[in-house]
Amino acid sequence: MTDLRRDISLLVMIARIEATLYAHKMALQKIPTDIAAIDRSLAALEARDKALKATLEDLTTTRRNTEKKLREHEDHLKKSRGQQSLVKTNEEYTAMLKEISNLEQQISDEEEQLLILMDRIEAAQKDAKTAGEVVTTERAKRTGERAVLEAQQASVKAEVERLTRERPKLLSELSPPVLKRYERLSEKHRDVAVVRVKDDHCGTCGQTLPPQLAVEVRKGDQFIMCPACGRILIHYAD
Repeated sequence: MTDLRRDISLLVMIARIEATLYAHKMALQKIPTDIAAIDRSLAALEARDKALKATLEDLTTTRRNTEKKLREHEDHLKKSRGQQSLVKTNEEYTAMLKEISNLEQQISDEEEQLLILMDRIEAAQKDAKTAGEVVTTERAKRTGERAVLEAQQASVKAEVERLTRERPKLLSELSPPVLKRYERLSEKHRDVAVVRVKDDHCGTCGQTLPPQLAVEVRKGDQFIMCPACGRILIHYAD
């Protein structure tokens, strides 16, 4: 193998590494976002579950307080009726009747309020039960999804470390002029210096290559630069 073909062969391997590293870089940027989205989704469900439980608790407390007032008013009404025979003046009797009427109205209102509260409590219990079941199911699902993403993140990081160690070894085997050109391009672009041609397009900037230039890249027997971005163009099969 001539030095030129050897350099191009090395650049193909370097290009594969750089493409993989770039894809991994994008994945490592996206995975935390995906994990955060899962956490937000679960937090929203748990917040709704908490709010529904709080509503149920408030309704239950209101019912207890209403029942307490109802008992007090019923006792008061019973006591007032028992004292009617003891009233001596018309004024006192009229005041007693008015008090009894007010108590009867309060009792009626409280009984109606209790009926409404019981309906609302029943609905709130169903909502809270459903929300609790959803949270339980979704927590298990989301926890699993999070674990998958975290495992993927760890795997990608490990692969990045491996490829990052491997790339310098390949670079050290390039001929000095090619290595110098690579380093100059790498410093300029700060991501990918060697790029694969895909469907007659530069795989990084997307520039459409003239047909003859694309043919020359596929031959793999000379260095060809992208007319748009200046990266080294190479070709390899999947």
